[in-house]
Formats: sequence, C-alpha cells, structure tokens
Amino acid sequence: MIYDLLAGSWTYRSFINRPDLLPDLNPKHIVKDDVDKWSRYLFGQGVMTFHPTVTGALTGVFEMGTDESPLDMHLNGKIEDRDGVIWIQWNAHGLPETPSDGWLYEYDGRYTAKWPDGRRQVDAIIGSVVRSQQHDDLAPNQTLDRMAQKGSVASFIMVRTAFVEAREAIPLPPEMLEMVGSRHHRLHHAIWHGLRDNWVNPSEGADISESDKVEITKLGWAPPHPNQFPTRGTVDLREPDNGAGEDFLYMHRQMIQEVRKLLSEHGLPMIQAWTSIPSPKRQSRNRDGFSVPPAWDQGNGDAGFKGLAIIKSDEYWQSRMTFLERQFKDPKYLATLSLDQLGAKIEWLIHNLMHIRWCSLPTDPDPESPLTPLPGGRPLTETSDKWIKTARGGKPFYYDDLNDTFSSHVHPVFWRLHGWVDDRIEDWYAAHAAAHMGQVTRKTVGGISWFAKGPWVSVETPWVGPAIAGHGGGHDCDQEHGDHDRDHEHEDDAGGHEHGDHAGGHEHEDHAGDHEHGGQGHPGYDVAVMQRVYDLIFKPETTAEAAASGTMATRSVQFTGKVFG
Repeated sequence: MIYDLLAGSWTYRSFINRPDLLPDLNPKHIVKDDVDKWSRYLFGQGVMTFHPTVTGALTGVFEMGTDESPLDMHLNGKIEDRDGVIWIQWNAHGLPETPSDGWLYEYDGRYTAKWPDGRRQVDAIIGSVVRSQQHDDLAPNQTLDRMAQKGSVASFIMVRTAFVEAREAIPLPPEMLEMVGSRHHRLHHAIWHGLRDNWVNPSEGADISESDKVEITKLGWAPPHPNQFPTRGTVDLREPDNGAGEDFLYMHRQMIQEVRKLLSEHGLPMIQAWTSIPSPKRQSRNRDGFSVPPAWDQGNGDAGFKGLAIIKSDEYWQSRMTFLERQFKDPKYLATLSLDQLGAKIEWLIHNLMHIRWCSLPTDPDPESPLTPLPGGRPLTETSDKWIKTARGGKPFYYDDLNDTFSSHVHPVFWRLHGWVDDRIEDWYAAHAAAHMGQVTRKTVGGISWFAKGPWVSVETPWVGPAIAGHGGGHDCDQEHGDHDRDHEHEDDAGGHEHGDHAGGHEHEDHAGDHEHGGQGHPGYDVAVMQRVYDLIFKPETTAEAAASGTMATRSVQFTGKVFG
C-alpha cells in the first residue's frame, strides 16, 4: 500500500523556520512591505514526482523554475513503515550542466494520517529539509535573508496534485470520439472480446449457458475461434493455431484502418503509433500523455493491488517490457512464429499488460457525481447512456477506462498502443519474407491488407463478427495489393441483414439513431442485436441481484495477462 500512498506528483513548499508572526494580507489593500515579509519566509517551491518501487526504494524528479528556465533535480531515497507511520528519506541532486548542477538537498518527512471526522482531506507529507551543498542563490531572490548557505534548514509541506490524464494531454479529435465512443463501437468491441474470452472458459461475471450459445449462434455472433487462456501463465502450452491470435491482430487492424479513413476524410492528422514502448516518465505534467498513472486499491485484496503496482512500476518496464519488445522485433524469433502464435503471444504477454499499465482510476461519468472514484470500474451490467456520452465541465465527456473493453478504444493511448501491435505484423511478414521466401503471401481480406492461408497462416477469414456480404469478418477477396496503410472504400449495406428472434430477451432502452443496421463503423451490425448478445454474456438481471445481495462484486470487463516469469 505504500506505493499507492506516495506514487505521483506533489506540490512542494518549504518555509524558513522563524518565530515571527506574519501580517494579515488584505486583498483589497495590498501593502508591498507585508508581501515582502511573506516572500522572505518562502524557502522554495515546485513539484516533486515520486516513483516508489515495491521494494521501498524511491526515485523521481523535482521540477522548479519555469519551462523556459527549469531548475530540475533528481530524487533518490527510501520509504519505511515505522509502527504504522510512513516515513520517507530522500535527497535531491542537481542535474549536470544545468543551473542546478552541484545542488544537494536532503529531506526527512512523513505521510500525514487522515482525521476520522475530517472533510475534503487531501494527501499530505510534512517534514524538514537541509541544504547540504552551498551554491549561489538565483535572482530575484539574492538577499541576505535567502543566501544559499550549506546547512540551512527549512520546514516543508507537500500536497498531492491530480494526475493529468491522457484525454487532457493528447485528446482525440471530436469527430473520432463521436465514432469510437458511440454505443455501436462500444458494444462491438466489448462483445467481440467478451465472446471469444468467455465462450469456453467463462471469467468472473460472465456465464454463457448452452441455451445462451444457441441464441447467440442464431444471432450470428458465435465465435469460430474462442480465445485460449494461457496455461500456468504461458501461451506456449495452448492448442496451436486455432485462429484466435489471427483474429486479434486482424480485428484491431480493421479498427485502425477505419479510424485512419475517418481522419483522412476530415483532413485531420493521423495518430502516430508508438515506435517503442514509452519509458517511465519523470515529469509531473504528462506533456505527451504517456506518463504511467498511479496504482490504486481496486478492492480485490492486497495481492491484487500489489499486482497492479508491479505492472505500473519502473522495474516492470525495465525487466519485462523492454525484453518483450526486443523479442517481438527480432527477425530471427519472428520467423519461428506462425501468425496465430504471434497474435496470441502479443495479446497475452504484452498487449494486455500495456492496457493495465496505462489505465487510470476510473471515475463516475454521471454529471451529478463528477469525479467520484470507481475503484472497480464500470459495473459490467451497466451500459446506460452515461457510459456512452455525457458532459463534464460543460464539455462532452466519453467514458474511456483503458482497462475496460467497453471503453478502452476511447482512450488516446489505445491507438498508440495498438499501432505498435500492428507494426509487429509487418515485422513478422518481413522476417518470413527473408527466412521463408514465398511461403507468406499478401492478400486483401474484407478490404484489409492481410495474408493468404498457408504454412504460417491458419485462417482463411479472420473473425470480427457476423459475415456480411461486402465487408470484413466473413467475406474473402482474392485481390493482391501492396501497402497495408492504403485506404479502401466500403459500399453501403442497403437493407442490412436478418437476425434471430429476440423472444424471451432482456428489455433495454431504445437508443435513438443506433437501432439500425450499419451505423458508425462495422457496417451491418445491428445495435439491438449486439446489446442482446452483451446481455446474454453478462446477465444484467442475475448479476445485479447478486451484487445487491453482496454475494459478488460487479466489475468492468478487464484485461488480464501474465505478470511474472
């Protein structure tokens, strides 16, 4: 739990230890001498960002100054639990060849306890700081009272700052949010994952009975290649080449092409894929949107929290993710894998963990209770309108939990992450073109640049949903082509397709504009049918009743993956 309490950014202020009482400041009548007296008590201020490790070590950065004239310092220290009180000891040392070069400060502080009856309490750290190396003070603070002498001592207080979310740092264009945040897109992504993940081995909260499978099959949504869970944390013992790995790669490539087409039509810049998995960020402002959000207690025990903290730790990136990235870019290794094996290994060994690493503590999208934490995420029975689109701060808000298949694709990191995954397909093709010339050939499948079935490709047509004439996920074209980034025009589906009877189904609200064949993306998929399939997977009535009785917790449809080994 120490990681949870300290990780993240803190506003830091230190004050010179003087006993004098300071004058009151009247905002309607500012007296310069009074302001000067206050300013002489301020020893320093800035933002400290802590990166605790699960072993109790502490690293981070102290940001002072301005963007034009930064005075940054690196942090190193340790965390101790002393009879239930969290103590932190650390130092800040200046960066070589910068204005802070040669600076050294030492800190001793403790995390403050919460008052049982306190209101609107904010996490805080209090303590003492000593300057361990003398250095020149900086204008305009060069006064006798503020000489930067070695041994100067001050008291400090630190207050936690809010994490800058990716949606604030690198927001998706409104046109794209309107499409990927629609009920149509959310349901498709959720049931595609939900069906293949739970058809054979149901997870918590998902229970697809044999009668449910019959109805889902009649509706056209039976997954032909159910996902195969890893055995003892590995994908090596799974049944080989059942096609689930190819489905995973193909479906997300289709999503990427669909977004590229939309952006192109609106004259908007393409979203660039990660060329490499981002290293741990040390800054507080999350300028590029790729800083790792802090871990939090999801309510599933200490082991669950520790697992989340490990995946978000610097050590996990250094020891696990960098190794896997090198492996999935290594031509010699890629040439040993079938396309199905590539998809399965990426999905289970690194893709799911990237979703978890960059997910944030979800908050309730309801405008009446904004920013209310939801440690367990969206209840999986909930698909009401507030989880689609609402308002926050007078602006449209789309629920975008990266660890929920109903919303992950609305998160800006999703498209960078999956761009990285998609590029591994091209690395795989290049590796086989060099090692097994002519054994892997390109082919257009459903308007998507793909590969013909052969020695290294097991599926003729990857699965994205019901087969619809003229579209992917069931239609196979024998057209050869070149660049996989090329846009393909899709014809409209006049009249849509027939689907099964809803008799005995779960009643749900009518969503104006969505109860149609087609809609936004994946032309031909009926929203009402997808809602019915979703309800069959996650049983809103029985799950809600169990949750109300306290026999189970409702949780969002989350990604899982291999953490150790």
